[in-house]
Amino acid sequence: MAATTVRTDDIERARTEVGRVFCPHRLTPQPGVRSVRLRMTARRSGGVGVVDLDYAQAVRIQPAALETFYLVQIPRGGRAEVRHAGRTVSSTPEIASVLSPYDASDMHWSEASPHRIFYADRQTVDRELARLLGRPVDGQVHFDLGMTMSTPAAVAWARGVDFLAEELSQPKGASLLDHPQVVARFEQALVGKLLLTHRHTYTDLLAEPARHPAPGRLVRRACALMTEHHGEALTVGDVAEALRVSVRTLQDCFRRELQTTPMAYLRARRLDAVHAALRAAGPGTSVTTVALDHGFAHLSRFAGEYRSRFGESPSTTLRR
Repeated sequence: MAATTVRTDDIERARTEVGRVFCPHRLTPQPGVRSVRLRMTARRSGGVGVVDLDYAQAVRIQPAALETFYLVQIPRGGRAEVRHAGRTVSSTPEIASVLSPYDASDMHWSEASPHRIFYADRQTVDRELARLLGRPVDGQVHFDLGMTMSTPAAVAWARGVDFLAEELSQPKGASLLDHPQVVARFEQALVGKLLLTHRHTYTDLLAEPARHPAPGRLVRRACALMTEHHGEALTVGDVAEALRVSVRTLQDCFRRELQTTPMAYLRARRLDAVHAALRAAGPGTSVTTVALDHGFAHLSRFAGEYRSRFGESPSTTLRR
């Protein structure tokens, strides 16, 4: 899980190394620029990844259609003029550019324009969209080119990307995402949040009213499934997929029947399981290990939720 870092001032090596991470492309210094100062750190886990990329100098980048992946490119400074799928956006730290796999791109990055780039496999995006819709995706998913980064939803999503980058930079055994249950849920959450945050060809379908002919029965089945499998790498998308409904439908039924969300219900079951495990734990048991085993990645938030539910800290329960 350790990050791969490349540094070079050679334009040909820069083109080659960036091409290995993404895809073959043309890389041309802008007029008056003789070389670049590439600084790249690439991290990958499953179907997602984060790449920090900085040429330092003004360059033109021309990849063909990406074919198998999406990119969300967020400038940390400077500006990038991006043309893609017949549209153009002037990308700044306030406006990211989102490249879909189906069209070539022509990009002009300014001097001093480091980018943080979120990478997602096309299959990962299609799979998560199918969970949200409650049915297979039957066409190409095209995102709008410009993504406003100042909305609350976009800020929350970018915070998740930063967390992913930080954890994927840790050595093996030192990251919260080493745990397979945690990394699987986090990957789905990031891609799902992107699909719900930024407009694409299926956005209107996701926004359609979600109704189910038997909401009470659906909620009972969902609760039983989550109670039985709470210790597995289970997400709300997995539950919806197993019950053959959309995530939106499942959420609507939980709101109407239980005045809560599927995720809140699942977290409550996991907290109950952690509580039981800590009470039954033997010497040498770690709160952190038990929490991670039940899918809690943000340990400080877990501790607060645990205290709210049981009136004491996890360590206090463990010492009893």
